Amino acid sequence: FSFEKLTDVDTMLGPEMKSTGECLGIGRNLEDALLKGLIAAGFDLKREGGVLISVRDSDKREVLPIADKFEQMGFDLYATSGTQSVLTRNMIASNLVRKISDGEPNVVTLLESGKIHYVISTSAKGRLPERDSVKMRRKSIERSICSLTAIDTAKSLVKVLESGKTINDVELVDITKI
Repeated sequence: FSFEKLTDVDTMLGPEMKSTGECLGIGRNLEDALLKGLIAAGFDLKREGGVLISVRDSDKREVLPIADKFEQMGFDLYATSGTQSVLTRNMIASNLVRKISDGEPNVVTLLESGKIHYVISTSAKGRLPERDSVKMRRKSIERSICSLTAIDTAKSLVKVLESGKTINDVELVDITKI
């Protein structure tokens, strides 16, 4: 979905918008399709760097294996306080980063630093532009950082990265010539 064209809106999509967008990835499996779709959307899928994680309470347990795999692949993890607490209790190392409302330096400072290549944010839905979670997701889109707002998509991204595949490893077909 083209958030570059729609400013001051939350990038967290509801079910009615998740299937709408400007790119479509078709592949032999979900991971190939996601790889194609993300690259077509303009994301550079990095194999190193930072991952910022800030998830709502109901997603904290489910994000643990995702965070663990990112850590195993050598990524640096950053998390807001509640998420970081859960990661730490589960022996997953992460760097604490302040929420916007907690003063600077904070998640925006971190996103602007260039250290972050992926954001996983399932923070409380709120269509209000002044909410921290909305501002964080908006900043990630402005910086062309791959921002994931669903745990299942984050799981699939981890599988894509673990596979080591690049766009050169998947079949490209011009659907206008089929």
